[in-house]
Amino acid sequence: MNKRWILNAALFLAVIALAIFTLSNNEVDTIESKRITVSDLKLSTFNEINIYFPSRATTSFILGDYGWKMNKPYNARADELYVYRILALLATTSSVKFKAENLDKFGLDNPALRVVFSNNSLKEEFIFGTYNPVTEDQYILYRGNIFLVSGGFSETASFVAEELIDKKAVASYEKVKQYDLSRLEQWQESRLKINHLNNSWSLVGSKAEIKQDEADEWFGMTWSNPESITVEPYKMDPRIGYKSFDMVLEDGKKITFYRIQEHPQLKLYRNDEKLLYSYPSDLGFTMLNPPITTLAD
Repeated sequence: MNKRWILNAALFLAVIALAIFTLSNNEVDTIESKRITVSDLKLSTFNEINIYFPSRATTSFILGDYGWKMNKPYNARADELYVYRILALLATTSSVKFKAENLDKFGLDNPALRVVFSNNSLKEEFIFGTYNPVTEDQYILYRGNIFLVSGGFSETASFVAEELIDKKAVASYEKVKQYDLSRLEQWQESRLKINHLNNSWSLVGSKAEIKQDEADEWFGMTWSNPESITVEPYKMDPRIGYKSFDMVLEDGKKITFYRIQEHPQLKLYRNDEKLLYSYPSDLGFTMLNPPITTLAD
């Protein structure tokens, strides 16, 4: 009798477990197949982003003539890949949507961060709470509703400000027409200056030559494509006689770089931006040593 009762109870529990499992799977399928749009906002609507943290400085971006720039806590060109990852929040979807009640249950009463998109007449705020322990998605509060979205948005927004600065020492829109390396030790005697006009390379007043294909390869390997390992605000001591070189842009602007260090990394300080860019030493050597061939007398 006892054995039969135990067997029946076990069968009953198995049926209940199977039913719960089936219902859960159906619910998950329904949720995944019916994603909910969080907002109907367009990325192109906004020209300012502010990211507020409870215990550290605000990070802010503004859209300028040449793309996104950081204006807090530093003034610098922004790494636009990261900015657009944050902007993608405007087009994301959620697995759930419900009225904003019991905010403390979702960590929204004391949020991890707030992201505010704005323009001259509009301001939209997204508040980030805790993570769902099962899906690892994150609860957010927007316009009186709670949604569950990818945790990648707050992860990107929470990067330290230095990580969100463009790691290219020369912006893609800054077209260099001359590289003046004449103040560097290895080029002082030849007073090396390289012109780059109409995709053609030439030397200024030098008893040497530069081959077009080699110069194109050098430019692609160094100043055109590679990013620095790190970039950070820096206060240079003007009393130290750092060697420097210039780049002259097509619009006439001159950019001066100071060589702060050569090994184990090349560290270049861009004077107008007050930023320090770090490169591997082998790449750094190539950057400051273009393929010049000295001509025989």
